[in-house]
Amino acid sequence: MRTKRLMAILGASLLMLGILAPAVGATEDSTPGADALEAHVEESAYGSYIVVMRQDPLLAAFDRAGLITAAAAAERTQMRNSHDRVLREAGLPTGSKVNEYTNAANGFSAFMSHQDAILVAGSDEVLAVMPDHLHQPTTDNTPSFLELTGRGAAWASGYTGENVIVGIIDSGIWPEHPSFADDGSYRDLGIALDESMYPACDFGNQVHNPNDAEFACNDKLVGARQILSTYRTLIGAESYEYDSARDEDGHGTHTASTAAGNAEVAAEIFGLPRGVVSGVAPRARVIAYKGLGSLGGFTSDLAAAIDQAVLDGVDVINYSIGGGPGPVGLDDLAFLFAADAGVFVATSSGNGGPGPSSIGAPAWLPWLTSVGASNHDRTFEGSASSSDGWEFFGASITAGTGELRLIDAAEAGDELCNIGALDPTVTEGAIVLCLRGSIARVDKSRAVYAAGGAGMILYNASDAQAEITDNHWVPSVHISNTGGRAIKDYIALAGDLATAQINGGEVTEIDAPVMASFSSRGPNPVAGDIIKPDVTAPGVNVLAGASPTPEGFSLPHGGAPGQLFQSISGTSMASPHVAGLFALLKQAHPDWTPAMAKSAVMTTAHQHVLEEDGATPADPFDMGAGHVDPGRRANGRGSIFNPGIVYDTGLEDYLGFLCDVAPEVFVDPATSCAFLEDAGISTDASDLNLASIAVAELSGTQTVTRTITSVAQRTATWRAEVEAPQGYTAQVTPSEVTLAPRESASFTVTFTATDAALVDVWRFGSLIWRAEGGPAARSPIALSAVSVAEAGAAEDAAVADVTHEVQ
Repeated sequence: MRTKRLMAILGASLLMLGILAPAVGATEDSTPGADALEAHVEESAYGSYIVVMRQDPLLAAFDRAGLITAAAAAERTQMRNSHDRVLREAGLPTGSKVNEYTNAANGFSAFMSHQDAILVAGSDEVLAVMPDHLHQPTTDNTPSFLELTGRGAAWASGYTGENVIVGIIDSGIWPEHPSFADDGSYRDLGIALDESMYPACDFGNQVHNPNDAEFACNDKLVGARQILSTYRTLIGAESYEYDSARDEDGHGTHTASTAAGNAEVAAEIFGLPRGVVSGVAPRARVIAYKGLGSLGGFTSDLAAAIDQAVLDGVDVINYSIGGGPGPVGLDDLAFLFAADAGVFVATSSGNGGPGPSSIGAPAWLPWLTSVGASNHDRTFEGSASSSDGWEFFGASITAGTGELRLIDAAEAGDELCNIGALDPTVTEGAIVLCLRGSIARVDKSRAVYAAGGAGMILYNASDAQAEITDNHWVPSVHISNTGGRAIKDYIALAGDLATAQINGGEVTEIDAPVMASFSSRGPNPVAGDIIKPDVTAPGVNVLAGASPTPEGFSLPHGGAPGQLFQSISGTSMASPHVAGLFALLKQAHPDWTPAMAKSAVMTTAHQHVLEEDGATPADPFDMGAGHVDPGRRANGRGSIFNPGIVYDTGLEDYLGFLCDVAPEVFVDPATSCAFLEDAGISTDASDLNLASIAVAELSGTQTVTRTITSVAQRTATWRAEVEAPQGYTAQVTPSEVTLAPRESASFTVTFTATDAALVDVWRFGSLIWRAEGGPAARSPIALSAVSVAEAGAAEDAAVADVTHEVQ
């Protein structure tokens, strides 16, 4: 990934030099005259200029690994000396430099007058002097990465979520945020939210917190409720919290703006413009439900929020909330009935990866669409460097620093940088090296800030961990474990002479999609016959809304106060992308069930996804059916809006699933499950009509059943193509079906294990239904075998358990 990105940057740099060289009329042996210089050095509107040197950058001579060698360090020092020399010759102080470039480019930026810039351009060491420009990308690039913005794509086809209501169950919302502003273009939906249980637009409790301003909901932010009755009774509200629907954290504001924030909202962080952002469904309306306090949320409150959302008539719910897998809870069942009511629900799969069976609750449940996190092709990259010759790149969205004293946090009292544990006499004015772990990332920079530190280098505990942009309290860069250990060794060697500087984050293109290391993985820890996650979506360094008052929080997304935007990571950030897509689908197909929408997202997903190492192809336990792919022509055959066929599932089917996985939810499991079986509902979880197939304990041969329904506009013949997992055979019956619009057909897939060595080992394959000359609907397959003896023992135990229940 780094090599590809580096070559792209280097190529752009070389192209730039090739264009600029003739612009001032200079050659290798000549310097342009003063008149030519004045004509060709354009005046900067900001008094900031970029100086490009004639000497090649270091990457012309060294590869990436070579940039930290002694030879490269010596050449870097020489280059920086040449930069200083150019400034001195023009009568300018060397301290006027702002940024300095030696690796992919050679030069520097500085504040100077236009006349001074002309003098600098006259140096025989300078190739060109250019004015600094303020650039604005068209949007933060998850919508463009998902290809929603092109000709014939979803937005251009009118699918923007118009009049769809998205409910966000989270930490509340910052109502004045521009992502939720009503510009007068939203028509009145005629909604009058009931206030018998909770205020419908709950802001303005200034008795508790004077910063909780009054706010009147509008036709974009339709409503906002605080639903924390249990939480407030048992825990209360700290003084920094808002005892209202206002978001003191920023998590809820981020998820809401990602799913349904207004289009083309200018984003700025720490005074630096970061482009413009858009929600996936920019014309959708929002109702926020504050079901989380600063310490989390109780099931009772969350279930009440789900219940209220159904009552309020939301079409879609985003639920970026979870916990460890466990018994089916009230909130889980509330979501089951919300699905039955036609509410599309997206939820985060959990941040327990990359270990197996790390899917959390409620993500393991089949009636929710569970979303894993992968990166997208834009990040904000900065670096930590030293005049002693090293530089390590990582994630950063903060500004930079000059070269300062560098200390190891371990020498200041605590390598983990816990708040209050650092000695200010050691950290004052220094850049501090902190190890990731134990507490939230932003709390580490807050600890550095509180101890008088001027910057932070945060390094991972292992190279498998993602590098994350956060709104840190001091200029910061988040680097790899390898880089951090190298810097730690450097500090030990250099002692009091150790120095470093933070080079602030800039927009950088990267290879994508790659799974985030933190994204929870399958197999499903509760229901092995259900593949989870269902899909993956962008969830790494996603730029969206924030609360400007995230004080008092220890959550990983809370950051420095005063910012309306943040670039943060988690499956919490991935889920609202799918919630936004659901809003687009609800607009396009208001009669679809949640299962149909989920099926469309899954069967049209692509599989060009890598694991977190950036090299290994991801499997269904990493990415589910694959990466969401809404970017085809919206009305074209095989798009997310026109998938051809879907796997539909209803309440009775889910109850049959519960008979297998959690019969304790029934008052009388034996009677209830027998009733379902008599009605033709399978009580084997592997038969649940999902757009994926899994069998966790396959003994010899097993047959599963699925039903497909045509959502095409014309009759079509579909043919099955099955790729059996290694060590198995698979037979689809029938392998060809002809379906008229809205017609359904059932089929079976018979799997047979042919390799006894597969016991307790998962293998993967796929089933594709393909219409001639048209779309293809793909489902992932996951199989794990058990021996015949193990299967027989398990069956006997199950019979004994049922008999005990009946008695």
